[in-house]
Amino acid sequence: MLPPMVDTALIRSQMPSVTNAVYFNTGTFGPFPLAVKDAMNAHVDGVWNVGRIGDDRYAEQSAIEEAARAAMGRVVNAPSTEIALGHCTSDGLNLVVGGIDWQPGDQVVIGDFEHPGLTVPLQVMGERRGIEVIIVPITYADDPAQVIADALTPRTKLVALSHVIWTTGRIMPIPRMSEIVRDHGAVFLVDAAQGPGCIPVDVQALGCDFYTISGQKWLCGPSGTGGLWVNPGSLDRIAPAFPGYPTMQKTPAGPRMWDNARRFEPGTVTHTALVGLTTAIEWRESVGGFSATHAAAMQLAAYLRDCLAEVPKAIVSHVDVPSPFVAFEIEGMPASVVVRKLEDQGIIARFLPGTALTRIAVGCWNDQSDVDRLVAALGAL
Repeated sequence: MLPPMVDTALIRSQMPSVTNAVYFNTGTFGPFPLAVKDAMNAHVDGVWNVGRIGDDRYAEQSAIEEAARAAMGRVVNAPSTEIALGHCTSDGLNLVVGGIDWQPGDQVVIGDFEHPGLTVPLQVMGERRGIEVIIVPITYADDPAQVIADALTPRTKLVALSHVIWTTGRIMPIPRMSEIVRDHGAVFLVDAAQGPGCIPVDVQALGCDFYTISGQKWLCGPSGTGGLWVNPGSLDRIAPAFPGYPTMQKTPAGPRMWDNARRFEPGTVTHTALVGLTTAIEWRESVGGFSATHAAAMQLAAYLRDCLAEVPKAIVSHVDVPSPFVAFEIEGMPASVVVRKLEDQGIIARFLPGTALTRIAVGCWNDQSDVDRLVAALGAL
């Protein structure tokens, strides 16, 4: 069933959490590979034994940070100088929202099912600075890019929305949207919590200004890791929201603001976690690479959609541009109840607040037996 370049059995053997349960919630937390656990333990042992200060240790910390920037850059096809380290996707969103010079009456255009990681900062900024948030229906729209175009006004300063909708898994037409937003003169921020590692990403082709990266989800890294890709042409469109020691380059003449994405880094990073993230990305590259493992996940997700069509009372959410997410509802049963019943049988899924949908996140670490077990459990409901 799966492409021959992906050894699913090998992948599963290195991820105990995906065999101890049926793991279908990578959209919240990805499973850890063994290599990540070993690398993080080795780093902790090192700092335990030799400490964290001294010239050699400082050089090591800088190398860890640069390796993480480079690794995330490889995932999205960008040099490390275009990556700002952060602690999560919400960091990246806040860096942009907090870095814009808002004036009372400015408008923001967002999609109708954006995550609170975006909507909460905008709500707070609206209360503080008097900006207006315009919510437009793109999740189920026939032409979401045109919906965005129709919503723009002379007061629109920012357009912010998801690359992959976190409820249905629909992939938004970011390149076309970027053209529309750029021609209008607004800033375009893409929430990619469900982007890198979930789908192939080439930021050079997307055309947006800012693109967030989550380490804990599809990249299978630890919590407290992530980044923000900054389009070099957009470097001066926002100011650093958290100016401080990490945002400054140390020079003989004294500190000065970095002339690349590092000027936006929000604070001290956890080096053990960054070691884990870099190792997770390297591990994914070693077991087939992001394109091949994505193809494997997509093939299995298609199999799941076909199987769900035979489950009584299951209504699968159709998307024109699918991702490894499969969302469905069971008629007459709240999604929270569905997820609880599945978890009681060792199947980890996600219900989506504000909807009737249960979300299944299919990764290259899943196999056909996982899908068959899920379908059997749903049929028994």
